[in-house]
Amino acid sequence: MMKRAFLTTTLVAALTAAGLGTAHAQQTFKLTIASSHPTTLPWVGLMSSLFVPEVNKRVAALNKGYKIEWREAYGGQLYKMNATLTSVEQGITDIGWVFHNLEAAKMPLSQFGTVTPFTTDDVRIILDVANEMNEKVPALQKEWEKNNMVFLGATGVDTYHLFTKNPIATYADLKGRKISAPGSIGLWLKGSGAVPVDGSLTSYYTDIQTGVSEGTISIATGILPNKIYEVAPYITTVNIGALYIGGMAMNKDSYAGLPPEVQQIVKDVGKEYSKALGATLMQRYETALKTMETNGAKQTPSVRITNMSSGERDKWVKTMPNLAAEWAKTNASKGPAKEIVKTYMDSLRKRGVKPARDWDKEL
Repeated sequence: MMKRAFLTTTLVAALTAAGLGTAHAQQTFKLTIASSHPTTLPWVGLMSSLFVPEVNKRVAALNKGYKIEWREAYGGQLYKMNATLTSVEQGITDIGWVFHNLEAAKMPLSQFGTVTPFTTDDVRIILDVANEMNEKVPALQKEWEKNNMVFLGATGVDTYHLFTKNPIATYADLKGRKISAPGSIGLWLKGSGAVPVDGSLTSYYTDIQTGVSEGTISIATGILPNKIYEVAPYITTVNIGALYIGGMAMNKDSYAGLPPEVQQIVKDVGKEYSKALGATLMQRYETALKTMETNGAKQTPSVRITNMSSGERDKWVKTMPNLAAEWAKTNASKGPAKEIVKTYMDSLRKRGVKPARDWDKEL
């Protein structure tokens, strides 16, 4: 009987080695994917609707017995908007959306998009450039790595406008106004006389309603699902530009615990998520503006959309201090800040963008 058992074990091992035996033993990886913001926002929604199922599909296609058991926790279930980086860094979540605009201290060089506004409204171009730079610029790679993260794909938002309690007809109307803006985006108010109030899409409604601020510089695709137009019905389209705001990232230790082929799948799908986000935002942008106008038609005051004239917009562009030069000087000791600005602006121009201001030529 012992001889027969030995022969059977040997035969199974031989058949398995030849690819003719039983299927691979199943290996399950438990991963948490989370965000401080809700799935109504495109960059969070696609984490659940695209990233998770596509990773599952490709992992199953490996036919190696691998399986990922997901725990999905969006909408601030695990952490709030001020902890998007540390929550991934510390492994509170394995994969998460990192809002690096609120992390200028930990990711200073990644703020290059924030200090170069008025470039393009096409978020697809912005994300394409951001993904390329995070792959090819070592200093940007290191910012993710030193915070114990693996970059998976860039996230961005549609072009920025003003959403306010009272009408803003001219650039001068901003003077003295308290305007909500997340982190370093408040820099765009420099020179206007407005007072930036730190906040995010999850806090704007209450901040404006209670008088903490009088409006916000924000995005249509974010204002709509959070119904901020109810308290800030005056929408002034300024086209400050689409923006790279962070990315989906994975905890380095969690990433290291995956087989190499699964690691590659996670990275590949991360890039596809980023590309899909760009397309989704472009589709939703116009719809968002029209929906707010329709939904807010019966409220008091009703939602009103007006365009800031090209002349007033030019005043904003030209009056703004040289943000890129100031930023590059401040961060010179932290890495090649000037070179990053130049690379970014050149990359945009190569894709046909004509910036309203050539920030790299003023360094």
